[in-house]
Formats: sequence, structure tokens, C-alpha cells
Amino acid sequence: MPSLIDIDAEYCQDPQKAMEKEWLLTNAIGGYSSSTILGCNMRKYHGLLAASLDPPLKRRVIVSSIEEKIIQNGEFYISSSFRNGEYSPRGFERLVNFRLDPFPIFTFALDGLEIEKRVILCQGKNTVLVRYRVIDGDTPAKLMLTPFITCRSIHEVLIKGPAFQPVCSEHEKKQIICTLGEDCPDLFLTTNAYHFTPLKDQHEKVEYPRERERGYQAEDTLLRLCVLEFRISRNQDAYIIAGLDREVRAPVQIEQEELLLYRTISRKAKEIHPEKKDDPSLVHLVKASGAFVVKPKSGTDIIAGYPWFSVWSRDSMISLPGLLLETKRFEDARALLLSFISRYRDGLFPNTIPEEKGEISYNTVDAGLWFIHAVYEYYIRTQDRATVQTPLYHVIKDIIQLYIHGTLFGIRQDSDGLITAGESGFPLTWMDAKIGDRVVTPRIGKNVEVNCLWHHALHIMAFFSDLLDDEQSYAAYEIHAENVKNAFEKAFWNEKDGYLYDIVNSEGADSSLRPNQVFALSLSPPILTEGKAEKVFDRITSHLLTPYGLRSLAPGHPEYKSRYEGDQKARDNAYPQGTVWSWLLGPYIDAMINIKGETPENVKKALKLLQPLLDHMTEAGLGFISEVFDGDAPHTAGGCYAQAFSVAEILRAYLRLLSLKQALDLEKK
Repeated sequence: MPSLIDIDAEYCQDPQKAMEKEWLLTNAIGGYSSSTILGCNMRKYHGLLAASLDPPLKRRVIVSSIEEKIIQNGEFYISSSFRNGEYSPRGFERLVNFRLDPFPIFTFALDGLEIEKRVILCQGKNTVLVRYRVIDGDTPAKLMLTPFITCRSIHEVLIKGPAFQPVCSEHEKKQIICTLGEDCPDLFLTTNAYHFTPLKDQHEKVEYPRERERGYQAEDTLLRLCVLEFRISRNQDAYIIAGLDREVRAPVQIEQEELLLYRTISRKAKEIHPEKKDDPSLVHLVKASGAFVVKPKSGTDIIAGYPWFSVWSRDSMISLPGLLLETKRFEDARALLLSFISRYRDGLFPNTIPEEKGEISYNTVDAGLWFIHAVYEYYIRTQDRATVQTPLYHVIKDIIQLYIHGTLFGIRQDSDGLITAGESGFPLTWMDAKIGDRVVTPRIGKNVEVNCLWHHALHIMAFFSDLLDDEQSYAAYEIHAENVKNAFEKAFWNEKDGYLYDIVNSEGADSSLRPNQVFALSLSPPILTEGKAEKVFDRITSHLLTPYGLRSLAPGHPEYKSRYEGDQKARDNAYPQGTVWSWLLGPYIDAMINIKGETPENVKKALKLLQPLLDHMTEAGLGFISEVFDGDAPHTAGGCYAQAFSVAEILRAYLRLLSLKQALDLEKK
């Protein structure tokens, strides 16, 4: 099977280009391993082992990197680091190939010697394997490895270095125990080094250029843990297994298990393809989909985005159909829905689960409505009546009643049947950027997408009431949904401009052209009459559509921001004011097919729309889709380089289009 991604020497040895390509491995409990194809950490979030101490949260960078030196007719570094504004050492100058196959594989060329390095993260454990082997050359060499360690939150840097001084002891042959300190776990190093030299008080300052670009502290101080010495040749590999688990498997077994997992993913991609054929794009998407699904000690969660997001309710429910239902992980989908019930309160789900222990905020108006949508999609795919009947139906019925009668943050049904929401200082919708106490887009009042979801949720309640033989409730919800539909068009239709208002409140209507109205076209049953829906679609297409998704605000608006860049304040200002969101291409394609029709021409056109994002999976976060892109060309990627709902919605839309294409091709025959 060919490599997922293969990058040649010309690209690898150009640091400006190579630093933009980042790889990511995840371990299904919230931990990860990530860096650039240079092997040089350019973010504070990069590290060989970022462990989840309270899965899937409380993530700590433990092993930042390894300094790697080959001794053979001289000393040659194959590692790279950034210090004092420059690369030192410059091991990437000997990097002749990088492959993601399916884990990162680096190939270095020295005089008469080629060395391959593999990085593999163990599933279900906070453990990473780094393995070296000679693939060309007959002369043995000496390899010296120095792990750089810390114990800090993924969101922080330590200017003065860790507060602890590690104590390392050789417990058994091939294993070293490193006691890091009172607030840090023990680190276990299993290795076949022939010599081990502990180091004391040797600090190393490094810089993270990407953090400086983002306006954050960019200098970090790491500890040089020890020096490990190996003899390496064609017949003798070298390895370090570093992690928080004392018991580890042999390197060959770890690697075989990861290869088996990838073969399973490849088979699944072929199985879910409508034509049962190999499709590299689908393999990318299926592999990426699994990276966000985490299984702590109980239940299932979805990490919203790597490297910095944790669990977000809205993102999880939007992502569930693509990540879990399209890939036929039905038991995981069920477990995720049940996990969320345990966090349910007053008709709401938490906006996010904090990385560290702290108060959970419920400031989201749409997460509960997306939950109802996810339950419906789950039932359609599984026909699991028992789980829907108890306990899911009771929760979604409670959500509906609390939205009608009123709950926290001013969320309630107005006299016209539409949902209004909002309190000063609390962003409640997915456009939730906040700078200090200022919400960038407050959106207090009746939001267009919230009321599209509300109409959709009422129809789902009617469906489930009918399914569960509650005829009285069925009739009531159907009437309620029809009343909302009539009120929606009256409140939101902007006759002058030919599209929908974004917000309606006591001060009037906001005519900013935003993508939120796409849900009036994508969700079923339709909430707009056909002629108006076509006008809305045309305006979205002409003003908001880009090769990588939909802009959050149309160009020409006084608040439009063409670039997502700069410090946090600048980026948060741009987040909902023109920045392109890739996940919105999923509902846009649904809208396109709903309005323009299921024809071969429209399916072909929609598949063409997806291609730039499929190609993007080899351009930034390798094998993933970024969170956002600049509003203006060339639409540079930004935000998280691996975003759950971006992958989920593109996977869902891609499979829908492939299925339509197959059905239409069969009709022709």
C-alpha cells in the first residue's frame, strides 16, 4: 500500500515551507504526539509526548523532543531546534524524505549512511516509541540521544524551566525510572541503549516561532534528562519507549499493532465507499475521523480540535454524524450520546469541558438543538428504538419544554414561537469569539440558525412521538413546527436584499450577510418557500463561498476582516468577521443538492467543490482539515490544524455525494 503522504528532500530541507507541515498522532484518551516534518517544534503545543493525565483532559507536555547525534567519522546532528532566532542544530539539512506511512517516518542521509526514524504513539496509553534503524550503509555508527523533558500544560511555556529536578535510576535492564516531582507523574524510559548518563541542572532554552506569530510568549526552557548511547547498524536498531506506563510491549509489537490499525482503517474506508473501491481521500478522512474520538475510563467524547481545543458540546454533536455514523461506529455514537446526558442541565449542555478542573459553563443556545439532530441521525442509521425511547427521548422532550418556557441565559420561546436568547457578556452561538468582556458578535435576540434548528427539532419530536405511539404529542409538535415556519419567514426574510437577516431583536434586524442562513436550506423539512430558498442560495454562493468553505461575513461589510492573523485580539476580531470556516461546506453542499436537485451535473459540481479541502489534507495538518482559512485569497489556513467538525462534515458530504453518484450512474445503466 502506498504511503499516505510522501515529501521529498527539496521540501524537507526548506525550513520556511517545511515548518508549515505538521504531523499529529493521537492515543484515543486525549494525549497526542505532534511536530513539524522538520522534527523541530514550532509551537508550545508540539511534543513527542503530550500526555492526558485525566483522560481526555489535563494534558501535559512531558517529552518535548530528543536531541539526536550520529558519530561516524565526525559528529552529525539529525535533530533540529530553534534557538535565538535561528535553527540550531540544523538536522533537517540531512533530511531527505518524510513519510506519513501511517506514522511519521524520517529518512536522513549522511556520508555512506541512511538512517530512518519512526515515531509511534501507543493507543490507549500515554506512551511514545521512537525507533531508529540503518536502511543503507554497512558501517556501524554511534547514536547519542538526549531527551528534552518538561511537565507543563500544553497551553503554557516555562521561561525559567520546570520546578523539579528529575531523579533517574536504572530499575531493570533496559528501563529507567525518572521521578519528575510531586505534581508530575513518573516517566519510564525503556531502551536498548548500552550506556546511560543522567544529567543534572542542564536547561535548554528553545523558541516557538508560531507562538510569537500568535502573540504569545514564545520562549520555553526544557530539561536535558540524560544521554543515551547506542550502537546502530543494519542488524541493530535503537529505540526509546517513553511514557507514563511501566509495562510496555516490545517495539516490533507496538509497530505491528499500529500497522494493523491502519490496515483496519483502510479496509473500513473501502467498505463504506459506495463502490467498494480504494480511495486515498476517503482513507485520509476515515483515519482523521478516529483521531478525535476519545474513550476515557467511562463513556466516549470528541476532542474538538488539535492541538489546543478540549471537549465542546456543540462541536461534538455537529461532528457525531460524520465521525461516527458515516464510519459505522454506532456503539461509539450511542456511548457519546449517553455520556452527554450525564452533563445535561436545565435544557442545556456545557459549552466546553475545561482542560483543568473548574466551573463548567452552559452558555450555549444551540448545543441542545444539535444534540436533538444527532439523536435523530443516530436513530435513522441504527433503528435503535430502545436507546431512543429510554433515556434519549425524555431528554430531548425536556429540552423542548425548557426552550418553550425559558431557561438560563435568556433562552426562551417568544410569543411568535421563535427562540430568542442572550445576556450581555455571554456568547451563546457558534460565533463565540470574545475579547476580554467584549463579545465580538453578541447576536442577542433571535438568531437565524438557532431558529432553523428549532424548527428542525420540533419535526424530530413529532417523528419520535409518532414512533413511540404518542399521537397527541405528534399532532401538537407538527402544528408547533408549522407555526414556527410561518413566523420564521415573516421575521427573517429580507425582501430588499433577497436573503435572510442574521439576527432579529427589539432594535430591529441585522442584515449582515452571514453563512448562518445556510441551515434554512440544508435542514429538512424546508423552512423557506422554494423561490426564496433559491435567492438565499445564490447570495451565499456569490458572496460567501470560497474554495475552502464559507466566509463568516461577506466582503464589503465595514467589519469584514480579510486575514486571520496576528495576536489573539486580532484573530478573535477576525474569527466571525470574514474568516472562512471549512465545516460549513458540508451544509452548503446539502443546500445545493436540496435546491438544485440530485442530477449528475450537480453531484459532479459538488464533488469539485470538495476537492480543494481534500487536497488540503496534504498541505498543513497532514492528513487533517484545518479549522479556518483567510477570507481573501490565497486563503491561508489558520486555527487548529486538525478540527473535528471540519473533518466530520467533509467526510459526511463526500460520502453523500459518492452515494448519489453511484445511484445516478446505476440509473443511466
